Amino acid sequence: MVALGMVEVEIETAIETLYPTTSSLTILASKNTAALAKADEVWIYAPLGLRGFLALIRRISWRHFDGVYQPNQQPRWLKYLIWPRPNWHRISLKD
Repeated sequence: MVALGMVEVEIETAIETLYPTTSSLTILASKNTAALAKADEVWIYAPLGLRGFLALIRRISWRHFDGVYQPNQQPRWLKYLIWPRPNWHRISLKD
Protein backbone atom coordinates (compact mmCIF):
# COMPACT_ATOMS: atom_id res chain seq x y z
CA MET A 1 0.00 0.00 0.00
CA VAL A 2 1.27 3.46 -0.86
CA ALA A 3 0.50 5.67 2.13
CA LEU A 4 2.33 8.80 1.00
CA GLY A 5 0.42 11.93 2.01
CA MET A 6 -2.03 10.07 4.25
CA VAL A 7 -2.66 10.98 7.89
CA GLU A 8 -2.49 8.36 10.64
CA VAL A 9 -6.26 7.84 10.87
CA GLU A 10 -6.50 7.20 7.12
CA ILE A 11 -3.62 4.72 7.31
CA GLU A 12 -5.30 2.83 10.17
CA THR A 13 -8.57 2.65 8.23
CA ALA A 14 -6.79 1.41 5.11
CA ILE A 15 -4.92 -1.28 7.05
CA GLU A 16 -8.13 -2.50 8.71
CA THR A 17 -9.82 -2.64 5.30
CA LEU A 18 -6.99 -4.52 3.57
CA TYR A 19 -5.83 -6.94 6.24
CA PRO A 20 -8.67 -9.48 6.08
CA THR A 21 -8.01 -10.04 2.36
CA THR A 22 -4.20 -9.89 2.16
CA SER A 23 -1.61 -12.41 3.24
CA SER A 24 1.17 -9.83 3.52
CA LEU A 25 1.07 -6.05 3.81
CA THR A 26 4.00 -3.83 2.85
CA ILE A 27 3.49 -0.10 3.31
CA LEU A 28 5.39 2.76 1.69
CA ALA A 29 5.01 5.76 4.01
CA SER A 30 6.59 9.17 4.40
CA LYS A 31 7.26 8.71 8.12
CA ASN A 32 7.06 5.99 10.74
CA THR A 33 3.92 6.22 12.88
CA ALA A 34 2.17 3.95 15.35
CA ALA A 35 -0.47 3.17 12.71
CA LEU A 36 2.10 1.20 10.73
CA ALA A 37 2.67 -1.35 13.52
CA LYS A 38 0.24 -3.87 11.99
CA ALA A 39 2.05 -3.97 8.65
CA ASP A 40 4.35 -6.88 7.87
CA GLU A 41 6.94 -4.57 6.35
CA VAL A 42 7.31 -0.77 6.29
CA TRP A 43 9.40 1.16 3.78
CA ILE A 44 9.99 4.79 4.69
CA TYR A 45 10.15 7.26 1.83
CA ALA A 46 12.42 10.07 2.94
CA PRO A 47 14.64 12.48 1.02
CA LEU A 48 16.70 9.75 -0.62
CA GLY A 49 18.55 11.53 -3.37
CA LEU A 50 18.62 10.12 -6.88
CA ARG A 51 20.42 6.88 -6.00
CA GLY A 52 18.12 6.13 -3.09
CA PHE A 53 15.00 6.88 -5.12
CA LEU A 54 16.11 4.58 -7.95
CA ALA A 55 16.90 1.87 -5.40
CA LEU A 56 13.39 2.20 -3.95
CA ILE A 57 11.77 1.93 -7.40
CA ARG A 58 13.95 -1.11 -8.18
CA ARG A 59 13.00 -2.69 -4.84
CA ILE A 60 9.28 -2.26 -5.57
CA SER A 61 9.74 -3.73 -9.07
CA TRP A 62 11.70 -6.75 -7.87
CA ARG A 63 9.16 -7.68 -5.21
CA HIS A 64 6.54 -8.55 -7.87
CA PHE A 65 3.59 -7.50 -5.73
CA ASP A 66 0.21 -8.97 -6.69
CA GLY A 67 -1.41 -5.58 -6.23
CA VAL A 68 -0.70 -2.08 -5.03
CA TYR A 69 -3.34 0.00 -3.26
CA GLN A 70 -2.93 3.76 -3.37
CA PRO A 71 -5.89 5.39 -1.59
CA ASN A 72 -4.36 8.86 -1.88
CA GLN A 73 -4.18 10.11 -5.47
CA GLN A 74 -0.68 11.62 -5.07
CA PRO A 75 1.89 10.86 -6.40
CA ARG A 76 0.10 9.88 -9.62
CA TRP A 77 3.33 9.17 -11.53
CA LEU A 78 4.67 6.46 -9.21
CA LYS A 79 2.98 3.53 -10.96
CA TYR A 80 4.58 4.43 -14.30
CA LEU A 81 8.08 3.88 -12.90
CA ILE A 82 7.44 0.30 -11.77
CA TRP A 83 8.06 -2.54 -14.25
CA PRO A 84 6.68 -5.14 -14.41
CA ARG A 85 3.69 -3.17 -13.17
CA PRO A 86 1.40 -4.91 -10.65
CA ASN A 87 -2.34 -4.28 -10.59
CA TRP A 88 -2.58 -0.70 -9.33
CA HIS A 89 -5.74 0.20 -7.43
CA ARG A 90 -6.47 3.93 -7.09
CA ILE A 91 -9.85 3.49 -5.49
CA SER A 92 -10.94 4.75 -2.12
CA LEU A 93 -10.84 1.99 0.48
CA LYS A 94 -14.03 3.38 2.03
CA ASP A 95 -16.15 2.11 -0.88
